[in-house]
Amino acid sequence: MYTIEKIKPENYRKIKEIYEDFRQKALRDYKYENQPIEFDNFISVIQGKTLDGLVLIEDSRPTGILIYSPENYKVIEINTIHTIYDENENKRRFALLEEFLRQLQSNSWETISYAMLGRQDTFVRDIALLGFKLVGQSIIKYDFQSPVSFRIFKNSKVPALNQHKLSIWDDKFKNEVIELTHLSFKNTKNAKFDPRFLTYKGSENVLNKILSDQYGKFLSSQTRILLLDGKVEGYCLATMVAEDKINIPLIATRKDSRNKGMGKLLLKSVLSGFIKLIEEKKIYLSEINATADTDNYPAIKMYRRLGFKEDYFYPHAYLNNSNT
Repeated sequence: MYTIEKIKPENYRKIKEIYEDFRQKALRDYKYENQPIEFDNFISVIQGKTLDGLVLIEDSRPTGILIYSPENYKVIEINTIHTIYDENENKRRFALLEEFLRQLQSNSWETISYAMLGRQDTFVRDIALLGFKLVGQSIIKYDFQSPVSFRIFKNSKVPALNQHKLSIWDDKFKNEVIELTHLSFKNTKNAKFDPRFLTYKGSENVLNKILSDQYGKFLSSQTRILLLDGKVEGYCLATMVAEDKINIPLIATRKDSRNKGMGKLLLKSVLSGFIKLIEEKKIYLSEINATADTDNYPAIKMYRRLGFKEDYFYPHAYLNNSNT
C-alpha cells in the first residue's frame, strides 16, 4: 500500500533521500545539462512557491516524487517524475500523475507540459491513458571537438547579406523580437505544449525569461539580429546553460525571409562567433545545442548543413484542460 502527499514541512526530512537519488541520476538518466540544486535550496524554492510537488510513500519510505512548476500563464510544467526503484517505476509514475491531476482545480490551468527526458520516455503508453498527447522533439548538437562537424561548417554556403545587416542584441529590438516570436511560433507544435506563443503577452513572457537568465545566461554579444532597413527580419538567441555548453533557445525569420537561407545565415554567424572565441582561447566549449520538432525537416536540414547532428529524441507530453 502507498500514500501520496504534497511536499510540505512535515515531510521535508523524509523526502531528502529520494531527492538526493534524483540529483545523483539527473545527468545520466534524465539528460539534465546541470545537476539539480542541492536539497536545502530545493526546499527554499518549494517554500517560495516557485516549485511544488507530490511524494509517494510506501511502508513509511518515499519511493516516488513528482516535481512541477506552478502556473505560469496558466501552464503547469512537470519537471520530473522520479522513482527510487526501477521495478514498477511506471506504476508509481502513473499513481503520482493521476493524483496530481485529481488535486488540480478544474479551471485554474489551460495546459500541463511535461518534457519526458531520458528514461521517462518509457512512460509514453501509460501517460496516454490519462489523456496526454505527445509531440516528438529532437535535441540537435554541434560538437566543437569534432573535425567532421567543423569541416561541414567551414564548407557550408550561406546567402549574401545584400541589403540586410547583422547586429548583436540591443534592447531596442525587444518589441519587434516579441512580435516575430509570436508570429513564428503561434501555429507550430511548440504552441501545443507552450501556449504562451499563442499571444503577444505570452511571447513577451518567454523572451523576458530568456533575457533574465532563467533559461541559462543570456549572451547578448553572441546573439544575432537580422535587420532590413533597420527593422528586425530575424534573430538567433544564444544562452550558456552550462560552463561548456551553449543553447539556441529560439531562432526565427519573418515569412518573407524564409526559404532563402536567412535562418542558416543567422545560425552560422552565431556559431562562427563561438568558434572564434575558442580559437582565441577566450573560452572552452564542448557543444552548442538546440531543440526542434522531429518532423520539422527544414529546421533539422538547416542544422545538419552546418555540422549539427541529432543527439537524442524525446516525447513532449501535454494535456489541455477541457474545462477552459
